Amino acid sequence: MAKIGLRNFLFGILTEESDGSASYGVAVKPAKAVSCSVSISNNDATLYADDALAESDKTFQSGTVTMGIDDEDQTVMATLLGHTITAGEMVRKSTDTAPYVGLGRIITKMVNGVYKYKVEFLKKVKFAEPSQDDTTKGESVEFGTSTIEGIVAALADGSWSATKTFNTLAEAQTYLESFFGAQTDATVTYDVTTNGGSGSVASVDTYVGAIISVDDGSGITPPSGYVFAGWDTSSSATTPDITDTYKVTAASVTLYAIYEAE
Repeated sequence: MAKIGLRNFLFGILTEESDGSASYGVAVKPAKAVSCSVSISNNDATLYADDALAESDKTFQSGTVTMGIDDEDQTVMATLLGHTITAGEMVRKSTDTAPYVGLGRIITKMVNGVYKYKVEFLKKVKFAEPSQDDTTKGESVEFGTSTIEGIVAALADGSWSATKTFNTLAEAQTYLESFFGAQTDATVTYDVTTNGGSGSVASVDTYVGAIISVDDGSGITPPSGYVFAGWDTSSSATTPDITDTYKVTAASVTLYAIYEAE
């Protein structure tokens, strides 16, 4: 058996109930997978009695996971690290707390000349703020990727990982997606006329919890003396809260065009 590939990073926000049960939110793809390293620390306790080893404990204690991705989408990073985005700007605060998530991936293997697909799902992970390392372009192009490291912990019932191998990628993908909450369909409608503008913007069919890029307003004609400034869930807003991306919060959402004086 040889590992020959890695794909399909998915994570979802973890919710642990008082009875010890756990569930995960809608699956989010952080980026394309480049690498993944999981390092586990085990308990290391031994008891000798009557000049012999009587008891030993080598059980799981904690771990770290280092996820290499091809790019950093700030909306995804904000969700993963507990930051907020306002008007396209992600602000990091020392008081921000990253949520616990479940993290899964698919590993491609070759077994006796046949492809197999192994799903690895870490049940409780909290990621830390990544360091940044940027370099200038030299004589030859070098692709830069991003890494983010998290702590692996166990759930209240002691479980920390689940894994299963499949014959097809489709089966592996279905199993991985089964850990996460079901998607609730949603429609985002753009209203450009309530505040005096004209034109139309097509609605977007998506799902609750999705992060979408909002329309740039290029097809809108603002009222005379005004310019398009962005979108808001309130038609009476004077300054738009939504100018870049929007996290869908309900099955039916209306975003109103907000105009500002020239």
